Amino acid sequence: MNFDGLRKLSLNDDVKKIFFETFPLLNEPDFDWEKTQNNFDDWDSFAQLNLITLAEAKFEITFSDDEITSIISAKTLLEVIKSKI
Repeated sequence: MNFDGLRKLSLNDDVKKIFFETFPLLNEPDFDWEKTQNNFDDWDSFAQLNLITLAEAKFEITFSDDEITSIISAKTLLEVIKSKI
């Protein structure tokens, strides 16, 4: 596997870890990149803030207001992070 492939795996793993930290009741079999905010019982404004804060700290980036409101799934979080690093 080349460096870009390893970087992609690491990035995916890091985003998953952020989700597992934000949603402690979420377990590996239930994780789905496409699962949206509406499908999480505990994804409220506090959880959104936690996702954003953890991602910004981990990747040393800052999200705009538009980016923050566009993050509605693990997939969209990953996409926004990729666009910034």
